[in-house]
Amino acid sequence: MRGAVVINGHLCNDSFREPADMIVQAGSRAGIPIEVFHNTDLTVPIGDEEAFHEKLGDCDFVVFWDKDVKLAKNLEVCGYPVFNCSECIRVCDDKSLTHLTLADYGIPSIRTLASPMTFGQPLGDWVKTAQDILGYPMVVKDCFGSFGEQVRLIVDETDLMNESSDPVPKIFQEYIECDAEDIRIEVVGEKVVASVKRKAAEGDFRANASNGGTMTKYVPTEEEAILAIDAAAAVQADFAGVDIINSPEGPVVCEVNSNAHITNLKNATGIDVSDHIIRHIVNLIQ
Repeated sequence: MRGAVVINGHLCNDSFREPADMIVQAGSRAGIPIEVFHNTDLTVPIGDEEAFHEKLGDCDFVVFWDKDVKLAKNLEVCGYPVFNCSECIRVCDDKSLTHLTLADYGIPSIRTLASPMTFGQPLGDWVKTAQDILGYPMVVKDCFGSFGEQVRLIVDETDLMNESSDPVPKIFQEYIECDAEDIRIEVVGEKVVASVKRKAAEGDFRANASNGGTMTKYVPTEEEAILAIDAAAAVQADFAGVDIINSPEGPVVCEVNSNAHITNLKNATGIDVSDHIIRHIVNLIQ
């Protein structure tokens, strides 16, 4: 058995390379050679199985640690088992699709508005509708973004007007007071394998470790664990990092990450999620 792991050819810093290296090492521990490819290494005509075979050889599976959905889909079209699948990556990469999918499966998530398509025209009454529904403060997130870098707090109508006039697709969410904490639960194969509590840096409301937040090992409640497993299943994830906030009504899903940063998780918990991922894949394809 052989495998491949795909990362982005233009984002080659440690945050993106380290998880791929962990997958390679987990494969080695399992006696499975795994080679790292950049997405740009696998540029082939759509549906060209021979061209893929020339590049990948006798590859039994692909761990896809990138967001190049079209490449993931092309690999699937050509018969390669891809983890996570292209549909999972597509849904998780677009935060509006994530919350629509969660709603479709009846999974509790943060109250969310998707920015309307306006073809560059002023939003007008939509701003007043949004503030009536969500109130202030509210949170705005670009639909496509990672590490909390495109997440901002809106405190008044001026902020909302400025954000809503930007043509970049966004979601607007209710702000939930949670002491700047959330829970990251890593699910692999419908099982919780690791969990941390994340605390934002002083003066910030985003709990991402990449923004200076802290992570500590955490044992989720049964309700939190079930919620994370259900959320991962809804987006068709074989593995996912599910972010949960505890609201006054109970735990709700904030985000589902199809390629969560497992290096930080290992540093905080001592658990190497890559071993769980490889075991899960082997069990599925053997």
